[in-house]
Amino acid sequence: MTTDNKITFQEDGSPYSEQFDDIYFDTESGFQQSEQVFINGNQIKQQLLANQGEFVIGETGFGTGLNFLLTLHLYLKLAKQHKLPKLHFISTEKYPLTRQQLAQSLRCFEQLTDEVNILLDCYPEQLNQRLDVNIVTNKVALTIYLGDATDSLSQILLPRKSPGLVNAWYLDGFSPAKNPEMWTPELFQQMARLSKPQATISTFTVAGFIRRGLQQAGFRLEKQGYQGKKKEILVGKYQQNRTSGKGYQLRTEIAKPQHVTIIGGGIASACTAYALTEKGIKVTLYCRDKAIAQGASSNAIGAIYPLLHQQVDDISRFYQQAFWHALKQYKSLAKSGYSFSHRWCGLLEVSYKKALEQRQQIFADNNPWPDELIHSVSKQQASELANIALDFGGLFMPNAGWIAPAELVTQLLQAATVNNQLKIKTSVNIHGMTQLENKKWLLHSNKGDINASVVVFCGGAESIDFPYINQLPLTSVRGQVTSLASNEKINKLSTVLCHKGYLTPSHNNIHCIGATFEKHSHNTQASIKDDQYNLNMLQRCLPSLNHWQQQDITASKARLRCMTPDHLPVVGAMPDIEQHKKRYAHLAKDKNWRINQSAPVIENLYLLTGLGARGLCTAPLLADILLADLTGTPYPVDSDMLFNLSPNRFIIRDIIKRKIAAHQ
Repeated sequence: MTTDNKITFQEDGSPYSEQFDDIYFDTESGFQQSEQVFINGNQIKQQLLANQGEFVIGETGFGTGLNFLLTLHLYLKLAKQHKLPKLHFISTEKYPLTRQQLAQSLRCFEQLTDEVNILLDCYPEQLNQRLDVNIVTNKVALTIYLGDATDSLSQILLPRKSPGLVNAWYLDGFSPAKNPEMWTPELFQQMARLSKPQATISTFTVAGFIRRGLQQAGFRLEKQGYQGKKKEILVGKYQQNRTSGKGYQLRTEIAKPQHVTIIGGGIASACTAYALTEKGIKVTLYCRDKAIAQGASSNAIGAIYPLLHQQVDDISRFYQQAFWHALKQYKSLAKSGYSFSHRWCGLLEVSYKKALEQRQQIFADNNPWPDELIHSVSKQQASELANIALDFGGLFMPNAGWIAPAELVTQLLQAATVNNQLKIKTSVNIHGMTQLENKKWLLHSNKGDINASVVVFCGGAESIDFPYINQLPLTSVRGQVTSLASNEKINKLSTVLCHKGYLTPSHNNIHCIGATFEKHSHNTQASIKDDQYNLNMLQRCLPSLNHWQQQDITASKARLRCMTPDHLPVVGAMPDIEQHKKRYAHLAKDKNWRINQSAPVIENLYLLTGLGARGLCTAPLLADILLADLTGTPYPVDSDMLFNLSPNRFIIRDIIKRKIAAHQ
């Protein structure tokens, strides 16, 4: 049967467009394909459960309404058990089907019978004007604009200073080869204009010109494997708003490198090498020591837990996200057969003084974080969790624990070498670097000069005077950890205890206590004085647990932490400080000055440093941010958090605060 819209129906009842010589959907896998590409590709379930306000989906090409029906099906299913936000589904269609054509097209989807009936009840016989309907007791709104997708989206007006409208995009339509007029840069710009920060996008096509057009509009994209006729689909997020007026927050974009050089040998280097090699990037790692993990990552036991304040602020948001990210990676590593000593035994922040009791009460009263992250416990509960008698209650983090850092670093690097993507060079002390005319690098070391294309600096406090890096406000803080032989009074301790310092459960019949905090020190020699400081600190805070004397010490280790002024680490491209001063000088007069020009950087030089005492918690997330920098894929954090971690945040803040003279 032929219609005025040049639609015919095939033997299996599915619609076919004569005009575009293309199917609307594949009857063998249409349901599954649309579900995997658009519903799963945008993580609609997760977004609906997490979203607080109205959730808006934008679509280019309503067609038979299959994507809408699948979304509605999921929404109705979730609504039976969860309180959901209102859903607004906005679509466009240049060649709308009649109601009869729609009904005939959807007969093959028996699983969606209820949803099809809901749609047909509000769909006119002939769609001649924009459709606006509310269904499901006004919890779901459907809007269909008639006409070209770009023109239709341009009709949607946003209030001034609007944060955007759309949470997720279904970039659908006839294939680019059949309908090239739709897939234009102008369409992608309209989508960007309407997108909220972090808006997701998915599409069935991975064509290069579409990928480049979306990237130019501000979408970060990656290919995902697909189990169907198509091998890959495209998913992404809107994360680089080029018209925000805050160009200094825009990150530099480069072509995915074939090879990366890493300088460093600790947890930051290991996580970075692991992330890069997983994506097929070859890595050479240069470590100054005779073996890897000889710096801060060499401690026998390290606690892993997030820094959480009693209110949800930027620092706490970062550390809690980093913590969950790290747990997921470390558990996955262990599940894959890479063995390292660890226990997810929880961690108890002991309320050993009045101020901490008050802090604990604020957590209990306000519940700023979910219980699975942290919650208040009484003295009795704390004793049961610790498996020893305690004199105080506290705040318990049930998913925290401890790891043997050197073992973890070894296993991460072992995993990165599986596909022959990683080479490790020890005893190579890189003490300088020169940028060549082609913007690549010549590294100067004790073993001679080394050529490098893209360099990632993952060194710690030992290297804060390294060229270029020495322009950032990084400082060294010395910390000494004391290892003590276990005994019958303490060997049953079953969780990590934090006071002013910390005390770990027994591992290999050893407990660790610490750590000292000595600013601006570069001395890595352990001292008896600092061991006594650690013992005294335990005595002051938790006197009932101090069962040790100097003769019980089995080892001491002093290492350096690399710190930043704002207690957040640094990840991203090295900023060109002098060019920042020139380009953004007007911010000193007007901090709200709008400029879309992106941040100037030292090309092909990246940093991942400043992890302080929480490298185990933060390194995996930071490595994945760096991976996104180098590959153009979506960032695992939002744009605000990204700038909070950016190496150029310090110079921008100094310009705004008119502190530039101190840098000149």
